[in-house]
Amino acid sequence: MIHTLDNSGSRRAFKTSSALIWIAVPVTAVLYALAWNQLPQRLATRFNFANQPNGWMSREGLLIFFVLFAALMAGTATWVLSRVTRPDPTAWVLLIFFYAILGVLIWTEHSVIAYNVEGRPVNVVPVFAAGMLAAAVVTVIALGTHRGAPLSASGAFADERHASAAWAALCGVMTMISIRVAALAPSTALRFVIGLPVLMMVGATALAWSGFHYLFTPAGVEIRTLGFRLRSISADDIQSYASDHWNWLGGYGIRGLGDRRAYVWGNRGVRIKTAHGEVFLGHGKPEKIIRDLDAVTQHER
Repeated sequence: MIHTLDNSGSRRAFKTSSALIWIAVPVTAVLYALAWNQLPQRLATRFNFANQPNGWMSREGLLIFFVLFAALMAGTATWVLSRVTRPDPTAWVLLIFFYAILGVLIWTEHSVIAYNVEGRPVNVVPVFAAGMLAAAVVTVIALGTHRGAPLSASGAFADERHASAAWAALCGVMTMISIRVAALAPSTALRFVIGLPVLMMVGATALAWSGFHYLFTPAGVEIRTLGFRLRSISADDIQSYASDHWNWLGGYGIRGLGDRRAYVWGNRGVRIKTAHGEVFLGHGKPEKIIRDLDAVTQHER
């Protein structure tokens, strides 16, 4: 009973915290309202790495932009977080990530207003640093949770690979662009901050090229990438499985919140229902995964 109450309290706190993210929208409007009469008709709104303005907008246009962007981010957060049925550490960290992104948005708005009213320089380094740090923390937590207990690799009878040369090429191009942007940064601090997404893009390129490896043994299924164990599904946890299509709106790579996870680079795969949730294994030939799962469950019987 105590465990049930704790779970209920956690879900209630998570839903409340998710709803409060909409406070960012009125806060955005209030910041402009407080400085409206001091703002010029046209505001400097874009700045280069040397903190020099290189883009302008009307104050009405900028107000609409920030309010709509805050609403878009809050709406995205609400949609993503509403899919969480049982909040886990990854879900809580993702919630904090959305708060961090909206916090950066409000800080940026405040900095733009301060520049146009007081001439105070805009420092873009904290904006990049906060966003990249939040993304890195989400990645680490996501990779380190819901992994399951390691399985014995003895008697392995299949090792299926699911990769994507197209995604690897796209991530590789983005990596080169990120490296070029970092090289153009005028300061060491900014180059270091931009270096974080470069490392993330290098990792994404390697992940897409190497792909996900599904090791099937009598003990269950182990999901690996780049030699790292992502998830283990024991044979006795598997309740059902079936070939299914992946909705591109769900994104690609390592996906999922709460009791759902997906490892996918394409639009086809197998959805496995377990005692602890759902796992989607992407693969171009789902019938091969079905065949291997049949062998796993037959060993279990």
